Amino acid sequence: MTNAQKKVVILLVEGDTDETLLIERLRQLFNDKEIRFEPYRGDIFYQIDQKSKPIKKLIGDKVKEVLIKRRFNSSDILVVLHILDTDGCFVGPSNITIDAEQNGLTKYLEGCISVSSETQKGKMEERNLVRSRNIQIMKSAAYISTFSYQLYYFSRNLEHVLFNEMNPEKGSKMEKVEDFLDDLTMPVEEFLNQFMPVPRNESCEDTYKASWDFISEDINSLKRATNVPLIFDYLNELG
Repeated sequence: MTNAQKKVVILLVEGDTDETLLIERLRQLFNDKEIRFEPYRGDIFYQIDQKSKPIKKLIGDKVKEVLIKRRFNSSDILVVLHILDTDGCFVGPSNITIDAEQNGLTKYLEGCISVSSETQKGKMEERNLVRSRNIQIMKSAAYISTFSYQLYYFSRNLEHVLFNEMNPEKGSKMEKVEDFLDDLTMPVEEFLNQFMPVPRNESCEDTYKASWDFISEDINSLKRATNVPLIFDYLNELG
């Protein structure tokens, strides 16, 4: 089967490390599909200059950009999958604390988000409000434009799940993921399965919903969890 005949799976991701972690294994298991990662390098769920725009339009526009850039026709696309870092965005105001002595504006801890000032606390509360609202919309969305759509998460972020680092340093992220894969002795989806927050139901859809219910509650978006293994289940279901 040539690439021109394969249906395309688009994966929207925040950065390059998601692609590095997953692409080889996905292409190995689903070689009848064209797997395309599209890093947008930012936070599409909370853009200060576009926070009033409907999130479905922002993501739909991003998908249109991908189709134009890659010269795909709509009929080429099998599904659009999307992976985000929760960044603790479901944490309420009572779990955002102020520590004027800390280094850095924001730190993610086991039970709270610590900020350096009252001003930063206000910014974090607004971010959490807008971001969690947008994620709630998209976790329930079955389609973006005319394409099937599913949203998955790393919590608090990819590095937290892989290395138990809640506040990773930006400069070393890629090197650490590459080293992790070099040392990994099991399939990556098997490693990630350890951090599935809910038991698998017979229905992939029910497990997907339960995983989102878990991460949306209380301070669970600060915990080490991911539902990314469900991507593998979902693609298997699509056949």
